[in-house]
Amino acid sequence: MTTLISKDPELLNKLAVALNESTSDLLKRDTKLIAEEFLTVERAIEQIELLKSEINRFEKYELKGRKLLEVGAGVGTFLIVARTRFDIDAYGVEPSKDEFSPFNQISLSLLKEYNLPNNMVICGKAEKLDFNDNTFDLIYSTNVLEHVQDPEKVLSESIRVLKPGGYLQFVVPNYFSFWEGHYGILWPCITNKFLGKIYARLTGQNPDYIDTLQLISPQFLKKILNNINSQNFEILDWGKNIFKKRLASGNYSDWASLKSIRPLVSLVQKLGLANIGANILNLFGMHTPIVLTLKKKK
Repeated sequence: MTTLISKDPELLNKLAVALNESTSDLLKRDTKLIAEEFLTVERAIEQIELLKSEINRFEKYELKGRKLLEVGAGVGTFLIVARTRFDIDAYGVEPSKDEFSPFNQISLSLLKEYNLPNNMVICGKAEKLDFNDNTFDLIYSTNVLEHVQDPEKVLSESIRVLKPGGYLQFVVPNYFSFWEGHYGILWPCITNKFLGKIYARLTGQNPDYIDTLQLISPQFLKKILNNINSQNFEILDWGKNIFKKRLASGNYSDWASLKSIRPLVSLVQKLGLANIGANILNLFGMHTPIVLTLKKKK
């Protein structure tokens, strides 16, 4: 049983219709289910708790009162939960165009419902954040970097507006891994768009959606982070331990298309291969998702 962020029963349908209009020609998916997940309180709580737990592996850190920027705020569920349940001074940026075009009006409706200021969600591109240097204590983003035009600029801008001593966490699908969550299919570690489109076509998917994605891998992220002023930050983790725990325990939520892969995870566990499988995949950077956590140096 999930809790929706809004008491308006029509908001879910509005978002589902809008998502269907913007992506139905590219993806075969249940847009009503996707819309529900965008509006689910429990999903936002999980995301905030993951951010908190990862930071606290390295430093006792209180989120309350911190100024946070979410890169890719969607409909604003994460921000509202961050403000109302965790007392975080949360803001977001969202482009609100193409497949994300429905988000702006819905986020405004939600902010009005919670009597929160409209300027919590700023319409803009993550490649050029309209904030001064060293503005935020925390930068957070999930399942966004694969959709932007220039991942290097997004990370560079995010680090720029992060305060010294602040933390950044980006959760990103790993295309050098075995699962593609947008299509909901097994994925043979393809980070080349040409090959990715061939594979998508062979599996009965619309290959054109590949053109909207950045096929990100840990190797790709390491390369672009090296191009940024790497003396300015310290990479703390890539999410390998999170992946190993989830694979070994099966303790993860079935958001998006993850429900369809659970039988495979259960089989690996029954065969006693979860730990060794996770170790092998981690060794070659094939874990998923990537949970990049870094700290800006003081």
